[in-house]
Amino acid sequence: MLEKKYFGIDALAEYINESKSAIYKKTYRNMIPFIKTGKKLLFEKEAIDKWLDQFRQPTIQEIRNEVFNNLKTK
Repeated sequence: MLEKKYFGIDALAEYINESKSAIYKKTYRNMIPFIKTGKKLLFEKEAIDKWLDQFRQPTIQEIRNEVFNNLKTK
C-alpha cells in the first residue's frame, strides 16, 4: 500500500510555485483542497495534483483528436 504524501504550507508553495499568502487566500475561499488539523494546514499531494490538472490546457493535437473522434462517431 502506498503511503500518502502531505505538504505543509512552505512545501506546497514551492511545489506549485505560489506565494504562501496566495495559498492562504485559496484555503480561506475553499478554492484548493486542504486538511486543517487544529491550526496546521496540510495538503495531500494526490489531491493537489488533481486540482492542478483542472487548469491544464489541451494541446492543439489533443483538440484535433477530440474533434476528429467526435466527427467520426457521428
